[in-house]
Amino acid sequence: MSELRRSHGFPLNVAVRSDVGRVRANNEDSFGHAWLDDGSLFVIVADGMGGHEAGEVASGLAVRVLEDAVARDSTGDPRERLYHGLLEANEAILEEGRRSGTRGMGTTAVASIFKGPEVHVGLIGDSRLYHVRRGQLVWRTLDHTRVQMLIERGEITEEAARTHPESGMLTRALGHSRMADGQPLVPDVLADPLTLEENDALVFCSDGLHDLVDDWEVAKAIAGKDPNEAAQTLVELANERGGHDNITVAVVVAGDRTESFDPDFIPANYVEAARTESTFDEEGGETLDPPDDKASSSRTPGTSSTRLPPPEKKPASAGGMKMWMILAGVFVALLFLGGMIALGVVVGLFFVAG
Repeated sequence: MSELRRSHGFPLNVAVRSDVGRVRANNEDSFGHAWLDDGSLFVIVADGMGGHEAGEVASGLAVRVLEDAVARDSTGDPRERLYHGLLEANEAILEEGRRSGTRGMGTTAVASIFKGPEVHVGLIGDSRLYHVRRGQLVWRTLDHTRVQMLIERGEITEEAARTHPESGMLTRALGHSRMADGQPLVPDVLADPLTLEENDALVFCSDGLHDLVDDWEVAKAIAGKDPNEAAQTLVELANERGGHDNITVAVVVAGDRTESFDPDFIPANYVEAARTESTFDEEGGETLDPPDDKASSSRTPGTSSTRLPPPEKKPASAGGMKMWMILAGVFVALLFLGGMIALGVVVGLFFVAG
């Protein structure tokens, strides 16, 4: 069942569905949502890994620890709470791995704090968040994966990413002290919040959904639905396409239900806008350029999104054009002068010979 409340006067309606899928024996995904003391809403989806129930333990720890962390001080900066909460969750998972002797235990996580229409986002791994308006995708997160790095570098296409042998390789995850580039783990927290309009929807999901369902399909499938119907529709869609992994979907709608699909609505270029975003710096709240291993900020579309067009070539400056024209003129003049000299020599020789 969905749950509708008001957060700082703004309607938020949340529902979650989680399914083991059609291949796996157990569900290593975890999820949670909680209404905080200040009226904010916290939502998280985590996708565990490690096998033999270790993934389930890791994702469950991430949910519990992060929820406790963000609820501890509801008046604090939501970005700092997400940032430090993700680090706390990482330490808790590392400690559990040491205690239980379970190596490789880890999890992804995508989480948000809703404060009225403003939504703060934190991310580690390849669980995703989609922002949908009028049945169209407005924005989504980028994955922390090897193939996302390759896409951003122009080494592979989005189409090739789905079947790439490294498609499941993460560049950062909770339960690992370092990222793929060897640097200490850094949570990816959006510097500025998303802003919802009434009847917008946010979709949180594990890769059991987005591996099988394209971005535009996610947006269109939930159009005109309440959050409960939307979450169930997406889970069923992934299962219809094989359900090769656990599938968890949390949907938050700003109102009773999402708007119907509007074919005439053209969202701003969410890919291009996303590349200009920065991640939150916990030291002073400044912004940082995204590190190379991520190739993006958290507020950006990812693996199956439209790629940025190549940068436009800048026209030559007026000064540069003038210089080339001068050089070309000198070259032509030298050719002409050389030709005249050669002609004079030939004519002279002709008269001498005569």
